Amino acid sequence: MTTRKPQRNSMECKTHGASSCSQREDDKDPFVAQRAPVSRRTFLFLPSPLRHDVGMGFRAILIALVLLSSVAFAQNWKQVHRKDEAKWAKTTGLDPSVIHKMWRTASNQPDEKDDDSRIATIDLQGLSERHDVLFVTYAGENNCLTLTVFREFSEYKFDKEWSVNQTPDGKGFCDTSFGSAAATAETGNIFVRVPRSVSDGNLIYTVYAYEWNGIAYRYAGERDMKAQ
Repeated sequence: MTTRKPQRNSMECKTHGASSCSQREDDKDPFVAQRAPVSRRTFLFLPSPLRHDVGMGFRAILIALVLLSSVAFAQNWKQVHRKDEAKWAKTTGLDPSVIHKMWRTASNQPDEKDDDSRIATIDLQGLSERHDVLFVTYAGENNCLTLTVFREFSEYKFDKEWSVNQTPDGKGFCDTSFGSAAATAETGNIFVRVPRSVSDGNLIYTVYAYEWNGIAYRYAGERDMKAQ
């Protein structure tokens, strides 16, 4: 069986020229391959299922990296806390396990791995007349303080008695652009200093006082003082 080639329209060829006639005849014939323009660039086109697999693999790698970073971050915090506990055990003479338990009791974070709070002060002397210990931690970008008082019953038993982390007007005891906040215990009272301003070249602190009222510690007032 022979295939009959289509006849050219001679009138059309005469009208538009040989090149036009050849191009039009090619357009009509579905078996004539179209010539692709020459390009110096090479593009890689992946089949749709393969592109999907590559995308899924990339997302899996990202998730794995995030998880590994989270684990490493948690491990780093664990090491930081252990160093803090060892340091304060050496300073105070308390057992590291006791300090760890006090730190966890003072913390607001339910999960130890997410806890960025660190120990600022363990004062065994300022409240000793009532067998109390001032335990101060700091956390957050501005190192905001949390004050916790523990009652000592034995070398290994300290119970939480009182805690505060805000001023009476609801602000935190935090570092400012003028300096760092700090807490101390003196003669049975607790004082928190927060730097507020500079006047005539002198740093001005707002000092918050807390005193024992026979039942618990309570806010006793505040005043501005120059740094000494």
